[in-house]
Amino acid sequence: MTKNQYVFNTTLEGFVNVFEPSGKYNNCAMSFRLPAEVMGPAEKDREELLAWAKTKVENPKRIQINRPKWDDEGLVSYSFLGETGRGRPVFVDCNGDPVEPSVLKSIRKGTKVRLVVKQTPYTRPNLGTTLKVSGGKILQLATGNGATDSGELSVDDLNILLGTDTDGYKQSSPVVKESTDTAPCSVEPNYDF
Repeated sequence: MTKNQYVFNTTLEGFVNVFEPSGKYNNCAMSFRLPAEVMGPAEKDREELLAWAKTKVENPKRIQINRPKWDDEGLVSYSFLGETGRGRPVFVDCNGDPVEPSVLKSIRKGTKVRLVVKQTPYTRPNLGTTLKVSGGKILQLATGNGATDSGELSVDDLNILLGTDTDGYKQSSPVVKESTDTAPCSVEPNYDF
């Protein structure tokens, strides 16, 4: 892993628009949380990046230091395209295929993603660090109508969701019951429509 770069799973929150710039600030936006296991290294990296940045300014004692781009709970509000000057992160599906624009348009809060985020320093107008989302893999898509798509379920996924302690059919020990219907197939009623 590259220094000051973090790869983690998270869920998109709040207002999400990753399709095309719009709104009051003419940009794309999304919010997500840094997991606790990422916040510690990110804070440590921030201290090192700020120390480096101080060596690049004329009077480091007089320059103000901006707050981190995440709050105490790790919430990050990220904007790109439009007037921000930041490029669009690359989004792929679980096969690694680029996500089509029609899908980008439908992504909403609740979408589960695996993000690649890099922290970099800046020195103007104040000192600070910023986060840049390089890309993301969509793990579970949540759309505007409330539908979600997490791909096909595996047998293990189904067992977790449905449980394995239910009475009923078991392939390993089938119990075949005879049908009470003894009429031959040719005597079935005719259902002409």
